[in-house]
Amino acid sequence: MPLLAFPGGYGGMVHTDGGRVSLSCCIRRDRLERCRKQWPDVRAGEAVLSHIESSCKGVALALASAMPDGAWLSAGPLRTGIRTFGRDGIFAIGNAAAEAHPIVAEGISIAIQSAALLCEQLIARPELRQAGINSTRIRNQVRHDYALAWRSNFAPRLLVAAALAHLFMRPISTRIATTLLERFPQLLTEGARWSGKSTPLRAARPFDLARS
Repeated sequence: MPLLAFPGGYGGMVHTDGGRVSLSCCIRRDRLERCRKQWPDVRAGEAVLSHIESSCKGVALALASAMPDGAWLSAGPLRTGIRTFGRDGIFAIGNAAAEAHPIVAEGISIAIQSAALLCEQLIARPELRQAGINSTRIRNQVRHDYALAWRSNFAPRLLVAAALAHLFMRPISTRIATTLLERFPQLLTEGARWSGKSTPLRAARPFDLARS
């Protein structure tokens, strides 16, 4: 999905099916208000599209002959960062545990991999077969070790995603970044590595099966 950088936000555009193109984006609340004031006679989604097209020549050219297929959709505010790893007998994975800026497109990957880390903790504990998940002590041990493994694997991704999101939301830093990428395209590979795309999932710390 090609990255779109525009004042106050970022997004991506991809071919779907039936000759359709999907455009998704994130935009700061203050910039959204400015868009609505600048284009007061249209709905918010249309105002954001006008802002993107006026800022990104490539988008304007790509969508020159396109027509909207239905109304624009929105998903509300992003609440990035670590939220919770659950409580009592409930364990949180995916976006319930934490959310990264979608600029790195790691949401589904983190969801699947966090589930794998939790399952590792649940499967590796033989005492679960005797005491069951109703044991408060075991639940706390599982959650503690799962949280350690989660942070080790994904906390750096959240930091990189936040840094890139803020980098590409501002015109000056966007111009600097795009210039660097044009001159040093290998930075794209490094960016993928920083975002965790090329890093294998690291299992939790060695498990003491004799622990009581």
